[in-house]
Amino acid sequence: MSTVAIILAADTGEGFETPKYLAPLDGTPMLVKVIEDSESWNVDSRVIVLGPDAEIVAEEILTEAIAKVPATVIIDPEWAEGASSPLRVALDFVMMDHSVTNCLVARGDQPGVTAEIVDVLLERAEETHADAVVPKYRYARGWPVLIGHSLLERLRGMEGEFKLHEVISMHAAAIEECWFDQLTPPVLNTSAALLNQRR
Repeated sequence: MSTVAIILAADTGEGFETPKYLAPLDGTPMLVKVIEDSESWNVDSRVIVLGPDAEIVAEEILTEAIAKVPATVIIDPEWAEGASSPLRVALDFVMMDHSVTNCLVARGDQPGVTAEIVDVLLERAEETHADAVVPKYRYARGWPVLIGHSLLERLRGMEGEFKLHEVISMHAAAIEECWFDQLTPPVLNTSAALLNQRR
């Protein structure tokens, strides 16, 4: 039984003049911040999915980052198909290992996810065996999302653009919510959001 963290970094974002995941936050590329955060997560392995500018991102930052925090890097050549493609590519790889029971799906543009958040999700999953466990920050569902084995197979068959929380709501037989009395760690999917975070 094992848990794999899937870090999705396969989109262009909005308003970025250079590769989104190389955009600096406090002097460190955004994706490196997330990888460094993941070092404290109680997971057995990590998979990072890249899309646009994958070669540039990998060459610029991932070699050094992964030397510190081991991870498998996958490039999704069909990332423009929509959100389903990077996740499907990751799951195709991850589920070759039959010991995997959960996947923690995280965003490569959301630094600040702590070990405490991940631990609460993992503990709830162990207690309930739910298809999915999601954090709820001040009344709104957020990321990362912990997905159990029964739902992983269904997600592998998804195509096109979709929102993961909506898919979970439609297809999961049992969803657990973990309430956190804090704001969600900010998602920096636009240059404006990144600029606001730097202030």
